[in-house]
Amino acid sequence: MNKITYIFSGGRINKVDNDNFSQEFFYGYRYLKDNYPNTTIIEFNNIGRILKKFEYLISKFFSLPLYIFSIINKKNIQSIKETDKLVLVSESAGFAALLPLIFLKRKHNIKTYMFVMGLYSKQIKYRIFKVFHNLLIFLLIKYLDKLFFLGVGEYKLAKNHIKNREKVVFMPFNIDCDFWENSELKIEKNNQILFIGNDGNRDFDLLIDIAKIMPEKNFVFVSSNQQILNIKLPNVTVINGNWRDGFLSDLELKKIYQKSRLVILPLKNSTQPSGQSVALQSMSMGIPVIISKNKGFWDEENFVENKNIFFQTTNDPQSWSKKINNLFDNTILLKKVSQDASLLVRNNYSIKNLNKFLQNELSF
Repeated sequence: MNKITYIFSGGRINKVDNDNFSQEFFYGYRYLKDNYPNTTIIEFNNIGRILKKFEYLISKFFSLPLYIFSIINKKNIQSIKETDKLVLVSESAGFAALLPLIFLKRKHNIKTYMFVMGLYSKQIKYRIFKVFHNLLIFLLIKYLDKLFFLGVGEYKLAKNHIKNREKVVFMPFNIDCDFWENSELKIEKNNQILFIGNDGNRDFDLLIDIAKIMPEKNFVFVSSNQQILNIKLPNVTVINGNWRDGFLSDLELKKIYQKSRLVILPLKNSTQPSGQSVALQSMSMGIPVIISKNKGFWDEENFVENKNIFFQTTNDPQSWSKKINNLFDNTILLKKVSQDASLLVRNNYSIKNLNKFLQNELSF
């Protein structure tokens, strides 16, 4: 029987059959498992302190997530040997699998696919290692059959770097719209402004400054970022939230969305599609989004200012404050954008699109 194996960095195995979590962060696993029962998961191992420290140092020096020992054990290597289709969910999983692939791929004819969420947007900290940084990316791509780019900005960039264009595929991030639904939404009754996120492309300094100059507004920040967890502002409620570590289930997060009037996403400028999942979840539920307009925004064609989204083009807290105030009491515009955004996401960004895409790409 044909075998599909997913490699995740962590946090999936104990959630995959839990209805308190939506489907999007399993990247089609549930669907493929239903259609191909011989579909399995490999997650990163717990490794010793010395190896963990080594991984940390080389990742820092080369500015890449080089968790090279995180899947290396006899059981996982055997599982990869027996795999027909290997799905790597992020470049972290890709580099973790690189060493086994170098020795196993050709002999065992393993087809490899990787979802990309920032491979070409890494900031190189030590220029002396730039050559090795680029060489490692080149080597990883050599052992991949397809790269599924979730952001159009990085997808366009990749087409200039990767000679074999057939490897480069754009597949936008999709969400579980059946889970993220809000049939009883009444925006005018909600008074909280919501922020969600942990990754380094969120602009936490700007976020805090916005809250400071708007003491009359009620903010809720869901994050495990230490800077956010240490906030001491009377108008900010902080909720420790990290999907991987399970601090907050999707069902609990959904209830927080339902109480919100606006979602704000201040971002740093990057080609990585930061904030995409939060924005799409929010829109699916009918909560309007204000997001930084940067190089990594995923769909400039369908998302239109004041129609289904609100863009912010500066990183000035005063400008953000003005936009939030102008929108907060404009319930007519909020309701219109809420309806249009929800319709757009459900028509174009449903997990059903990803399922069909994977069925085609991974077809036996």
